Amino acid sequence: GECSAFKERFMECLRRSGYESAACRQSAKAYLECRMDRQLMANEPLEKLGFKDLINEKSEEKPEK
Repeated sequence: GECSAFKERFMECLRRSGYESAACRQSAKAYLECRMDRQLMANEPLEKLGFKDLINEKSEEKPEK
């Protein structure tokens, strides 16, 4: 549950957007970064995950657990 706040933010975005994932890319990026930072998934370059255009944008503020 270390990244559950990021997951919930992403899922809420999907619900609000009618499950249009393109509208929630920033939330998806933040969720994946959380998982990689905590070694819950293998580290992958964000470019490889499809976020090349968002790399210079700061991720959403990381909430405390």
